[in-house]
Amino acid sequence: MVKKASDLTLKDMLELQSKDGDFLREHQMIISSADAWGALSRDLITALGIERAKRFLLRYGWNCGVHEARIFKNMFQWDDDMEWLLAGSKMHNISGRVFSVPIKLNIQMKTGLFDVEGYWFNSYEATQYLKRFSPHHEPVCYFLVGYAGGYCSESLGRRVIFREVECSGKGDQQCRYVGKTVELWGDEIADELVDYEQEDIGDELDRAYKRIEKHREILKRASTLSQKLTKIVLQGKGLDTLAKTLGETLNCGVIVENQHYEPIAEFGDVAGCTLQTIMENKESLPPHQLKSLNQMLEEHATTILELAEPFAIPHNRITIPIVIRNHVQGFISIINKEGEIGEQEPTFLERAANVCAFQLLNERTAIETEQRMKGELLDELLTQPAENSYAAKKLSYLGYNLNQPHYVFIFQLEDQSMKMEDEHSLTAKRDQIINFLLKDAEKANEKLLLSSRLDRIHALIPEAFIKKQFMSLKTYGEQLFHRLSSIAPHVKVVLGSSDGCPQITQLNDAFKEAMKAIEIAKLRGLGNQVVLSSELGHLAILLDARRPDELERYASRLLGPLYEYDRQYSTEFLNTLYYYLNNECNLYKTARVMNVSISGMRYRLGRIQELSNLDLSHSSTRFEIQMALEIFLVLGKVQFS
Repeated sequence: MVKKASDLTLKDMLELQSKDGDFLREHQMIISSADAWGALSRDLITALGIERAKRFLLRYGWNCGVHEARIFKNMFQWDDDMEWLLAGSKMHNISGRVFSVPIKLNIQMKTGLFDVEGYWFNSYEATQYLKRFSPHHEPVCYFLVGYAGGYCSESLGRRVIFREVECSGKGDQQCRYVGKTVELWGDEIADELVDYEQEDIGDELDRAYKRIEKHREILKRASTLSQKLTKIVLQGKGLDTLAKTLGETLNCGVIVENQHYEPIAEFGDVAGCTLQTIMENKESLPPHQLKSLNQMLEEHATTILELAEPFAIPHNRITIPIVIRNHVQGFISIINKEGEIGEQEPTFLERAANVCAFQLLNERTAIETEQRMKGELLDELLTQPAENSYAAKKLSYLGYNLNQPHYVFIFQLEDQSMKMEDEHSLTAKRDQIINFLLKDAEKANEKLLLSSRLDRIHALIPEAFIKKQFMSLKTYGEQLFHRLSSIAPHVKVVLGSSDGCPQITQLNDAFKEAMKAIEIAKLRGLGNQVVLSSELGHLAILLDARRPDELERYASRLLGPLYEYDRQYSTEFLNTLYYYLNNECNLYKTARVMNVSISGMRYRLGRIQELSNLDLSHSSTRFEIQMALEIFLVLGKVQFS
């Protein structure tokens, strides 16, 4: 009877009463569960790796397809060869492997044209893979692809290769395939043809065993090295010894740098190989190396670079970030100026990076503990009455000379990005301020006392330190802000400084002066700024008695109309009033100073009295006006040249 592929059923093929065990007509057939297949596939992938397992499963599927095509050719009387070919797709369905739905069938059996597309639904192969592994980045239905190619190649008489372009095993909604002859694929399929070449599984397993042994040896060496490095840290020998041990073990140069690309430990010939040099020339890197470098910085990934021109010292390197609490705190690199980086180095370097992180964390904890103790003593010294000398004695035991003139600095930080839940920016800015102060002090051979909280730093600065900077107090503060400009720029910093404090008993008063300067700076509402207590003048007395916002309201009540009029019409009435009072209300002196005619001065004074309702003939009124002008001047609302 003539047969069509669409009419084919499992009953047509099976002879369940066969005494010889030949279930597929006269051909022996076995029935196996999908889970058993999944276990076999898992073992192959685990033993050989997915790429090599893929080749075996492809070839197994190909051979199954070829064999079944040969069996089906003579098993039924097909309407034509096209029905014989389509029986392979039907066999997928009735065998339970997958439900195949073609969406494109461009097949000409006589000319050998073959160009098809379709969907595979409920693939047993993808289902079994996902039971045992997480989704892969590539399709995983290797048997189905191999079977389809083998069956169609045997039926068509020309080599047909199938490719899976979507797969539920990699997260797609369903599997989708494309099948073409090798000629139609052209160069597009060239790399995949290698997967169909015959390979002896014994040789492959032997190679797999050797790879496992090699990895085992690498892990053993890495474990030994890790133990050595950990022992170095526990013995307190530091990063220099760690770099030396790593370099001697791997016979290469080693460099450890902080997060600002500054070397903190080195071993071997690493001159000219800092990350800072690379970062300054990174746009000269080839695109793939630049991408790798950016991934290292953004994703904390390992990067391998082969550096030639324009770098002064060509070399090969592998670099990995040192990460503490999910933030990069430095980098460790292996440098090789003559040879290539070996395959075991990344494993060793990863262990070394973890140990470096542990060492840096220990050092940071020790420093923070010491700084916290000193900071608590400093805060006690600044905020408590001078009669309590306990803190002063303790600090003198630690080598601080408090019997010399000092300034009290207060740094106030504020995150203007409105993301106060993210403390990292404030912490980064605060830590960098402390870092700059300590580095400057080390260069000047002076000792500073610092205490900090999240948004504030208290500092006791020797007068000798400022003198060694060869700049004024205010200029030093502004220069410090300039150095900080690239770090968390949305965090505003205000520096309030006291006057010089010659005696330790005056530190509490100096702290209050610096706090007054901070309050004034907050009222100004500007960006980064330095406010000196000496700039407050006699208003410092009033700040003890009244809040700064009350002083501003007081000044605005008297001079607000003139201030708004000047701002709106670009007049100089406040300027005129300031110089008139400073020249003892002498009309002629004021006119000369301001280069204005006498009639012009009379006009201005008349308009001032009209706009403000102020009677300049009363001495008490003149005193209040002068006080209000001083308040505006200190608050930065006006400037008088």
